[in-house]
Amino acid sequence: MAVTRDEALATLREGSEAMETLLHGLTEKQLTRRGAIGGGEWSARDLVAHLALWEDLALRAVDEWRAGKMPYIETQFRSGDSAIDEINAEYDRATEALSPADVRQRAAETHQRLVDTIGAMSDAEWESKAPYEADRRGRLGSLLGSITGAPKRPFGHAIGHLPDLEAYVRGL
Repeated sequence: MAVTRDEALATLREGSEAMETLLHGLTEKQLTRRGAIGGGEWSARDLVAHLALWEDLALRAVDEWRAGKMPYIETQFRSGDSAIDEINAEYDRATEALSPADVRQRAAETHQRLVDTIGAMSDAEWESKAPYEADRRGRLGSLLGSITGAPKRPFGHAIGHLPDLEAYVRGL
């Protein structure tokens, strides 16, 4: 079943609001504590940067789709998990020197741009067919849902990461 623009926007907002609720009041030290998220090496700040990356990739995909090109991220999806892991690692390296405040501001701005972009789309654009050969993600809305999604939850990327952040915050 296809996700409507309204459903997509509601899911994006739900995830963002839940993240902000959990992050509110954390100190800089708490936001930057390595290994805090998911048993890996990420801090809460890293998680926020990660979510912003994928929303930024969604915005880039809209621009590329509108230009009639296969979006960069689609080529990476087709390359497999190692390509996705490299995107995440590259972005981690590129943002590691940013303060938690800078990361959160960038993330908030990116999120708002994505919400505004989706909100301004017509239903025809949302449901438009890929301007390239596509077996999966053949409509713009489904592509964006994959980019910003979690398993079985289009547009639920932030929601998918909530359990790790909740566990961290509860443990403080």
